[in-house]
Amino acid sequence: MDRKICLDTDILIQIMRNDKKLKDKINSLNASFYTTSINIFEIWQGHKKGEETLELLEALIKLNFDESSAFFAGDLQRKLSDKGTIIDFRDLFIGATCIKNNVELMALNSKHFLRLKQFGLKLI
Repeated sequence: MDRKICLDTDILIQIMRNDKKLKDKINSLNASFYTTSINIFEIWQGHKKGEETLELLEALIKLNFDESSAFFAGDLQRKLSDKGTIIDFRDLFIGATCIKNNVELMALNSKHFLRLKQFGLKLI
């Protein structure tokens, strides 16, 4: 199982809503599943079922937004700004963390993340 996939917040929310089609798709992938500390923040701030949310998060490998990711995100934001295509800082942090850790990102709303493909982000 060499494939590494980070589940974005929108994916985690759909899992919590018992989206069977999405769960089947995830289960069909031969991969290790990750999430970032930023995704944990996003899902925790909006959670309604603490125990269920914790259970879901505990099953995932965590990627931290560390110093290396912060420097990299700063470089990306500057390059995006030069092109007039900046994105929300949380999406930038998630994307930078995935790129630095060589992990694919699975997201339902990939519109903003598409801007990071030029820097090496692999999207599902």
